[in-house]
This record gives sequence, structure tokens and C-alpha cells, in this order.
Amino acid sequence: MYNKAMDIQKISSDTKKQFHTEQLREHRRFLREQQVARQKFLLILLPVCLLAAVLIFFAVMRSGRSPEVLTVNAACESYRPDVKEAAAKYGMSDYVDLILALMMQESSGNGPDVLQSSEGAYNTRYPQVPGGITDVDYSIECGIQELKYSMEKAGVKSPTDIGRIEMALQGYNFGADVYFSYLEENGITSWSEKTSEDFARMASGETPRAEDDPLYSAAGPWDYGDQKYPEHVLRYYHPGTD
Repeated sequence: MYNKAMDIQKISSDTKKQFHTEQLREHRRFLREQQVARQKFLLILLPVCLLAAVLIFFAVMRSGRSPEVLTVNAACESYRPDVKEAAAKYGMSDYVDLILALMMQESSGNGPDVLQSSEGAYNTRYPQVPGGITDVDYSIECGIQELKYSMEKAGVKSPTDIGRIEMALQGYNFGADVYFSYLEENGITSWSEKTSEDFARMASGETPRAEDDPLYSAAGPWDYGDQKYPEHVLRYYHPGTD
């Protein structure tokens, strides 16, 4: 016996199945399209990322090879003729640029004691206290002699003998006799910030600088001199670039 209701129910069920099947196909098609779109995006993004990585790499490498170049200011440069004259007098003509770099670190060319040599042994005219020298030419003469003495202690061979120049500069800042005696006693043959700090710790009587003292990070943790002095001077010194 023909059952119309059952046929309608069967047709309805088949229609629903077909509808669900179409929905599933559409969903799968949508997922495939999304996957393809992601793949295309990644294919585009990957070369961009690689290029960015290469550029960053070369930028870092270039930065490592070519640090920021600093130069002495106009005030220090204005003393070049005076420095040349005094340097020739004391056999330091090859080190005029080094002397100007030292001046830049010490005073930036300001004030009469441009090489901050008042407290050195070569100052016999003025009080041996900070800022004691009030004659620019005399400050230059005393400072050059102090530097020469420290360079002789370090055994500097030439303007490009940076390793020994580092020790000489630290001796200029700390006091050449006591510093080089310390190096000799401890078998130290090259400069490092660590050995500089060790000396300053001893020389200061193990007196630390307060961490909020601006000199703590700029000049080192111990209350004696500038434990980074060679680096501070040499950033202005560029031998062989003329």
C-alpha cells in the first residue's frame, strides 16, 4: 500500500542529508582556501623576514667594526698649535692627537688647567691641588711631561701601540709610579677594566662609590680615579686617519 507520508519523510531526510553534505563540502572548501591563503602569506612573509634578518646582521656587524667616531671639540682643536710646540719640546711630536684626546677628556678645552695636571709631579709653580694651575701653556707643558713619563713606564713604541697606550693613560689618571709598581708586583702586562678596578679598590682603601653617585657607572665602583679612563680618552683618538 502506497504510503505518501513515508515517501515525503524519506525525501525530506534525503534532502537534509544532501544539504548537510553540501554544507560540509563548503566548510572544507573554506578551510582549504584559508590554508592556501595562509601558505601564500607565509611564502610572501618568509623572504621579507630573511631580508630583515640579513640587514640586521650586517648592521650589527658593521656596528661592531665601526664604533661611533668621536672627535675633539673646537676648543681643544684651537690649542693644537700650542700642543705641537710643547710636544716638540719634549719629544712628543708624534702624539699631538693623543694629547688633544686627553685634553678633551680632562677639560673639553675649558679653563686654564686644560690637561688637569695641577696635582702632578711636574707642577712646581702652582699649588698641587685640583685646578691649581692658572696658566694654560704651563698646564699643557706639565701634562705632556706627565703623559710622556707614563708612556715610558708602559713602553709605548708608536702612536698605534694602543695596548701600551691604554696602560700609559691609566697611569696618567692614577699616578704612574704607584700604578706601574702595582702592575709589576702582580705580573700584569696589559690594561683591562677589571685590573683597573682591582687597583682602585686597593688604592681607595676598599672605599666604594655609592650606586647613585654619577661616577659609579661613569668611572667605576671604587672611590679612586677613573677606572675606565683609557676608553674615555681613546674614543677621541684615531691614529692613521689623517
